[in-house]
Amino acid sequence: MRTYEAMCVFRPEEDEFTRGKDAVRDQLKQLQANILKEEDMGRRTLAYPIKNMNQAHYYYYVVEMDPAAAHKTENAMKLKEELLRFLMVRREES
Repeated sequence: MRTYEAMCVFRPEEDEFTRGKDAVRDQLKQLQANILKEEDMGRRTLAYPIKNMNQAHYYYYVVEMDPAAAHKTENAMKLKEELLRFLMVRREES
């Protein structure tokens, strides 16, 4: 098991954000990920428009999961309409 950090950039509408956040959490649990930390970073202005939107809602996860499941997570997140961007990176061991 490795530790990963995931940043999700959701559509700014509150209902889209809530639905997307729940979908991401369900996807992580389906892949047997252990969610260590969640942080709502709030609405922010984007540096450049994404899908004609200037604002988005940011959400941060720290998860522990198998490396093969991490690859499956990235592929599954690309299909979520509520997500504008998704990035998952392996956390360095300290």
